[in-house]
Amino acid sequence: MSADIVVVGSLNMDMVMGVARRPAKGETVLGSDFFLNPGGKGANQAYAACRLGAKVAMIGKVGDDLFGGQLLEHLHLAGVDVSNVERVSHLATGVAAITVDPEGDNSIVVAPGANGELRPADIRLREAAISQAKLLMLQLEIPMETVVEAAQIAKRHNVPVLLDPAPAQPLPEGLLQLVDYIVPNQSEIEELTGIAAWNEASAVLAAEHLRARGVDTVFAKLGDKGVAVVGRSEIFSVRNYRVEAVDTTAAGDAFAGALAAALVSGEDLREAAGFANAVGAITVTRRGAQSSMPDLEETKRFMQSAKKGD
Repeated sequence: MSADIVVVGSLNMDMVMGVARRPAKGETVLGSDFFLNPGGKGANQAYAACRLGAKVAMIGKVGDDLFGGQLLEHLHLAGVDVSNVERVSHLATGVAAITVDPEGDNSIVVAPGANGELRPADIRLREAAISQAKLLMLQLEIPMETVVEAAQIAKRHNVPVLLDPAPAQPLPEGLLQLVDYIVPNQSEIEELTGIAAWNEASAVLAAEHLRARGVDTVFAKLGDKGVAVVGRSEIFSVRNYRVEAVDTTAAGDAFAGALAAALVSGEDLREAAGFANAVGAITVTRRGAQSSMPDLEETKRFMQSAKKGD
Protein backbone atom coordinates (compact mmCIF):
# COMPACT_ATOMS: atom_id res chain seq x y z
CA MET A 1 0.00 0.00 0.00
CA SER A 2 1.44 3.38 -1.06
CA ALA A 3 -0.59 6.58 -0.85
CA ASP A 4 -0.12 10.33 -0.60
CA ILE A 5 -2.54 10.46 2.34
CA VAL A 6 -2.89 7.78 5.01
CA VAL A 7 -5.91 8.07 7.28
CA VAL A 8 -5.87 6.29 10.63
CA GLY A 9 -9.36 6.46 12.05
CA SER A 10 -12.93 5.30 12.43
CA LEU A 11 -15.45 3.71 10.09
CA ASN A 12 -19.13 3.85 11.11
CA MET A 13 -22.49 3.23 9.56
CA ASP A 14 -24.60 6.34 10.12
CA MET A 15 -28.28 5.89 10.98
CA VAL A 16 -29.82 9.26 10.21
CA MET A 17 -33.24 10.54 11.29
CA GLY A 18 -34.89 13.85 10.53
CA VAL A 19 -36.66 15.41 13.53
CA ALA A 20 -38.76 18.54 14.03
CA ARG A 21 -36.91 19.03 17.32
CA ARG A 22 -34.64 17.07 19.61
CA PRO A 23 -36.42 15.12 22.38
CA ALA A 24 -36.20 16.24 26.00
CA LYS A 25 -35.28 13.79 28.78
CA GLY A 26 -37.78 10.93 28.87
CA GLU A 27 -39.57 12.17 25.75
CA THR A 28 -40.25 10.37 22.47
CA VAL A 29 -40.61 12.36 19.24
CA LEU A 30 -41.54 11.12 15.79
CA GLY A 31 -38.93 11.38 13.05
CA SER A 32 -39.74 12.50 9.53
CA ASP A 33 -37.48 10.06 7.67
CA PHE A 34 -34.63 7.59 8.09
CA PHE A 35 -31.70 6.44 5.99
CA LEU A 36 -28.37 4.64 6.31
CA ASN A 37 -25.19 6.32 5.09
CA PRO A 38 -21.50 5.33 5.26
CA GLY A 39 -19.72 7.47 7.84
CA GLY A 40 -17.15 7.62 10.62
CA LYS A 41 -14.78 10.56 10.84
CA GLY A 42 -11.80 8.64 9.49
CA ALA A 43 -13.68 7.09 6.59
CA ASN A 44 -15.41 10.38 5.79
CA GLN A 45 -12.11 12.21 5.52
CA ALA A 46 -10.54 9.46 3.44
CA TYR A 47 -13.55 9.48 1.10
CA ALA A 48 -13.54 13.28 0.79
CA ALA A 49 -9.84 13.46 -0.06
CA CYS A 50 -10.11 10.65 -2.58
CA ARG A 51 -13.12 12.25 -4.31
CA LEU A 52 -11.00 15.37 -4.70
CA GLY A 53 -8.19 13.59 -6.52
CA ALA A 54 -5.81 12.48 -3.78
CA LYS A 55 -4.36 8.97 -3.52
CA VAL A 56 -5.66 7.75 -0.15
CA ALA A 57 -5.25 4.69 2.06
CA MET A 58 -7.27 3.86 5.18
CA ILE A 59 -6.15 2.07 8.35
CA GLY A 60 -8.90 0.96 10.73
CA LYS A 61 -11.20 -1.85 11.86
CA VAL A 62 -14.76 -2.94 11.14
CA GLY A 63 -16.83 -5.90 12.26
CA ASP A 64 -17.27 -9.01 10.18
CA ASP A 65 -20.88 -8.06 9.54
CA LEU A 66 -23.15 -6.50 6.92
CA PHE A 67 -22.29 -2.90 7.81
CA GLY A 68 -18.56 -3.62 7.73
CA GLY A 69 -18.77 -5.09 4.25
CA GLN A 70 -20.85 -2.16 2.99
CA LEU A 71 -18.43 0.43 4.38
CA LEU A 72 -15.41 -1.26 2.80
CA GLU A 73 -17.13 -1.63 -0.54
CA HIS A 74 -18.17 2.02 -0.57
CA LEU A 75 -14.62 3.25 0.10
CA HIS A 76 -13.14 0.80 -2.39
CA LEU A 77 -15.47 1.96 -5.16
CA ALA A 78 -14.43 5.55 -4.46
CA GLY A 79 -10.79 4.58 -4.93
CA VAL A 80 -9.62 4.40 -1.31
CA ASP A 81 -7.14 1.62 -0.55
CA VAL A 82 -8.80 -0.42 2.22
CA SER A 83 -6.30 -3.31 2.29
CA ASN A 84 -5.28 -2.30 5.83
CA VAL A 85 -8.78 -2.10 7.25
CA GLU A 86 -9.13 -5.25 9.34
CA ARG A 87 -12.40 -7.13 9.84
CA VAL A 88 -12.88 -8.53 13.35
CA SER A 89 -15.43 -11.19 14.24
CA HIS A 90 -15.92 -10.51 17.96
CA LEU A 91 -17.22 -6.91 17.66
CA ALA A 92 -19.81 -5.14 15.56
CA THR A 93 -18.96 -2.38 13.11
CA GLY A 94 -19.20 1.08 14.65
CA VAL A 95 -22.49 2.91 14.28
CA ALA A 96 -23.65 6.49 14.75
CA ALA A 97 -27.22 7.55 15.53
CA ILE A 98 -27.77 11.02 14.06
CA THR A 99 -30.74 13.34 14.38
CA VAL A 100 -31.03 16.32 12.03
CA ASP A 101 -33.39 19.23 12.69
CA PRO A 102 -35.06 21.47 10.06
CA GLU A 103 -32.16 23.96 10.22
CA GLY A 104 -29.68 21.21 9.31
CA ASP A 105 -28.07 21.07 12.77
CA ASN A 106 -27.32 17.61 14.10
CA SER A 107 -26.84 15.64 17.30
CA ILE A 108 -24.79 12.44 17.17
CA VAL A 109 -24.31 9.42 19.44
CA VAL A 110 -21.51 7.04 18.41
CA ALA A 111 -21.10 3.39 19.45
CA PRO A 112 -17.45 2.70 18.49
CA GLY A 113 -17.66 -1.08 18.15
CA ALA A 114 -14.63 -2.38 16.23
CA ASN A 115 -13.09 1.10 16.11
CA GLY A 116 -12.26 0.72 19.81
CA GLU A 117 -10.05 -2.26 19.01
CA LEU A 118 -7.64 -0.32 16.80
CA ARG A 119 -4.54 -0.53 18.98
CA PRO A 120 -0.98 0.88 18.83
CA ALA A 121 0.30 -2.57 17.85
CA ASP A 122 -1.95 -2.48 14.78
CA ILE A 123 -0.39 0.82 13.74
CA ARG A 124 3.17 -0.43 14.27
CA LEU A 125 2.43 -3.28 11.87
CA ARG A 126 1.57 -0.66 9.23
CA GLU A 127 4.51 1.69 9.81
CA ALA A 128 5.74 1.24 6.25
CA ALA A 129 2.51 2.65 4.83
CA ILE A 130 2.71 5.75 7.03
CA SER A 131 6.40 6.27 6.31
CA GLN A 132 5.73 6.51 2.56
CA ALA A 133 2.89 9.04 2.81
CA LYS A 134 2.98 12.79 2.23
CA LEU A 135 0.46 13.36 5.03
CA LEU A 136 -1.08 11.43 7.94
CA MET A 137 -4.66 12.25 8.99
CA LEU A 138 -5.96 11.56 12.50
CA GLN A 139 -9.19 12.11 14.47
CA LEU A 140 -10.37 11.07 17.93
CA GLU A 141 -12.97 8.32 17.35
CA ILE A 142 -10.31 5.65 18.00
CA PRO A 143 -8.33 5.04 21.24
CA MET A 144 -6.12 7.98 22.15
CA GLU A 145 -3.04 5.82 22.58
CA THR A 146 -3.47 4.72 18.97
CA VAL A 147 -3.65 8.32 17.80
CA VAL A 148 -0.42 9.08 19.68
CA GLU A 149 1.35 6.02 18.26
CA ALA A 150 0.42 6.94 14.69
CA ALA A 151 1.60 10.53 15.20
CA GLN A 152 4.90 9.34 16.69
CA ILE A 153 5.52 7.04 13.73
CA ALA A 154 4.79 9.86 11.31
CA LYS A 155 7.16 12.18 13.18
CA ARG A 156 9.89 9.54 13.04
CA HIS A 157 9.62 9.49 9.25
CA ASN A 158 9.15 13.26 8.79
CA VAL A 159 5.56 12.82 7.58
CA PRO A 160 3.33 15.84 8.39
CA VAL A 161 0.33 15.17 10.65
CA LEU A 162 -3.15 16.71 10.28
CA LEU A 163 -5.29 16.29 13.40
CA ASP A 164 -9.03 16.83 13.60
CA PRO A 165 -9.50 17.03 17.41
CA ALA A 166 -13.03 15.61 17.34
CA PRO A 167 -14.96 14.55 19.28
CA ALA A 168 -13.82 17.33 21.62
CA GLN A 169 -11.78 15.99 24.54
CA PRO A 170 -8.57 16.70 26.46
CA LEU A 171 -5.38 15.71 24.66
CA PRO A 172 -2.42 13.95 26.30
CA GLU A 173 0.65 16.00 27.02
CA GLY A 174 2.98 16.09 24.04
CA LEU A 175 0.53 15.13 21.29
CA LEU A 176 0.29 18.66 19.89
CA GLN A 177 4.07 18.74 19.50
CA LEU A 178 3.64 15.99 16.90
CA VAL A 179 0.92 17.86 14.97
CA ASP A 180 1.62 20.08 11.95
CA TYR A 181 -1.97 21.04 11.08
CA ILE A 182 -5.01 21.11 13.37
CA VAL A 183 -8.61 21.82 12.30
CA PRO A 184 -10.75 22.46 15.41
CA ASN A 185 -14.25 23.93 15.40
CA GLN A 186 -15.41 26.42 18.03
CA SER A 187 -16.29 23.88 20.73
CA GLU A 188 -13.04 21.99 20.18
CA ILE A 189 -10.96 25.18 20.36
CA GLU A 190 -12.56 26.01 23.70
CA GLU A 191 -11.98 22.47 24.98
CA LEU A 192 -8.29 22.66 24.05
CA THR A 193 -7.52 26.23 25.16
CA GLY A 194 -10.30 27.43 27.48
CA ILE A 195 -10.88 30.34 25.09
CA ALA A 196 -14.31 30.86 23.50
CA ALA A 197 -13.54 31.53 19.83
CA TRP A 198 -16.62 33.52 18.86
CA ASN A 199 -14.93 35.74 16.26
CA GLU A 200 -11.68 36.01 14.32
CA ALA A 201 -9.79 37.89 17.04
CA SER A 202 -10.60 35.38 19.78
CA ALA A 203 -9.91 32.48 17.38
CA VAL A 204 -6.45 33.90 16.63
CA LEU A 205 -5.76 34.21 20.36
CA ALA A 206 -6.78 30.57 20.90
CA ALA A 207 -4.76 29.47 17.89
CA GLU A 208 -1.65 31.14 19.28
CA HIS A 209 -2.11 29.06 22.45
CA LEU A 210 -2.16 25.91 20.33
CA ARG A 211 0.93 27.03 18.41
CA ALA A 212 2.72 27.66 21.70
CA ARG A 213 2.05 23.99 22.56
CA GLY A 214 3.70 22.78 19.36
CA VAL A 215 1.23 22.95 16.46
CA ASP A 216 2.60 24.58 13.31
CA THR A 217 -0.65 25.77 11.65
CA VAL A 218 -4.17 26.16 13.04
CA PHE A 219 -7.32 26.23 10.88
CA ALA A 220 -9.97 27.49 13.30
CA LYS A 221 -13.46 26.76 11.91
CA LEU A 222 -15.91 29.44 13.02
CA GLY A 223 -19.15 28.25 11.45
CA ASP A 224 -20.87 31.04 9.52
CA LYS A 225 -17.94 33.37 10.33
CA GLY A 226 -15.58 31.37 8.10
CA VAL A 227 -12.10 30.07 8.97
CA ALA A 228 -9.23 31.79 10.77
CA VAL A 229 -5.81 30.48 9.79
CA VAL A 230 -2.79 31.05 12.01
CA GLY A 231 0.55 29.78 10.74
CA ARG A 232 4.21 30.29 11.35
CA SER A 233 4.52 33.36 9.15
CA GLU A 234 0.98 34.47 8.33
CA ILE A 235 -2.45 35.05 9.83
CA PHE A 236 -5.52 35.40 7.64
CA SER A 237 -9.20 34.53 7.43
CA VAL A 238 -11.33 32.86 4.77
CA ARG A 239 -14.89 34.05 4.40
CA ASN A 240 -17.84 31.72 4.58
CA TYR A 241 -19.89 30.84 1.49
CA ARG A 242 -23.58 31.73 1.65
CA VAL A 243 -25.50 28.49 1.17
CA GLU A 244 -28.70 27.00 2.52
CA ALA A 245 -27.73 24.32 5.04
CA VAL A 246 -29.67 21.06 4.88
CA ASP A 247 -27.43 18.79 6.99
CA THR A 248 -24.15 19.75 8.68
CA THR A 249 -23.24 16.16 9.63
CA ALA A 250 -19.97 15.78 7.70
CA ALA A 251 -19.01 19.38 6.94
CA GLY A 252 -15.96 19.24 9.21
CA ASP A 253 -14.80 15.96 7.72
CA ALA A 254 -15.26 17.30 4.19
CA PHE A 255 -13.19 20.35 5.16
CA ALA A 256 -10.39 18.21 6.60
CA GLY A 257 -10.31 15.84 3.62
CA ALA A 258 -10.29 18.71 1.17
CA LEU A 259 -7.56 20.52 3.09
CA ALA A 260 -5.43 17.39 3.05
CA ALA A 261 -5.96 16.87 -0.68
CA ALA A 262 -5.01 20.47 -1.40
CA LEU A 263 -1.90 20.40 0.79
CA VAL A 264 -0.47 17.22 -0.75
CA SER A 265 -1.12 18.63 -4.23
CA GLY A 266 1.19 21.52 -3.40
CA GLU A 267 -1.28 24.35 -2.75
CA ASP A 268 -0.28 27.01 -0.24
CA LEU A 269 -2.20 27.68 2.98
CA ARG A 270 -4.51 30.32 1.48
CA GLU A 271 -5.40 28.21 -1.54
CA ALA A 272 -5.88 25.10 0.58
CA ALA A 273 -8.08 26.86 3.14
CA GLY A 274 -10.27 28.44 0.45
CA PHE A 275 -10.65 25.13 -1.35
CA ALA A 276 -11.54 23.28 1.87
CA ASN A 277 -14.07 25.95 2.82
CA ALA A 278 -15.80 25.54 -0.54
CA VAL A 279 -16.01 21.76 -0.14
CA GLY A 280 -17.48 22.16 3.34
CA ALA A 281 -20.06 24.63 2.01
CA ILE A 282 -21.21 22.25 -0.72
CA THR A 283 -21.44 19.38 1.75
CA VAL A 284 -23.94 21.08 4.05
CA THR A 285 -26.39 21.58 1.18
CA ARG A 286 -27.08 17.84 0.97
CA ARG A 287 -28.10 15.09 3.37
CA GLY A 288 -25.78 12.43 4.73
CA ALA A 289 -22.05 12.15 5.29
CA GLN A 290 -20.09 10.66 2.40
CA SER A 291 -23.11 10.91 0.08
CA SER A 292 -23.03 14.71 0.44
CA MET A 293 -19.39 15.23 -0.55
CA PRO A 294 -18.50 16.78 -3.93
CA ASP A 295 -15.84 15.71 -6.40
CA LEU A 296 -13.10 17.97 -7.76
CA GLU A 297 -14.95 19.18 -10.84
CA GLU A 298 -18.07 20.15 -8.90
CA THR A 299 -15.95 22.04 -6.38
CA LYS A 300 -14.17 23.98 -9.12
CA ARG A 301 -17.51 24.94 -10.70
CA PHE A 302 -18.86 26.05 -7.33
CA MET A 303 -15.82 28.23 -6.61
CA GLN A 304 -15.92 29.76 -10.08
CA SER A 305 -19.63 30.51 -9.76
CA ALA A 306 -19.11 32.08 -6.32
CA LYS A 307 -16.31 34.25 -7.70
CA LYS A 308 -18.55 35.53 -10.49
CA GLY A 309 -21.21 36.41 -7.94
CA ASP A 310 -18.88 38.64 -5.92
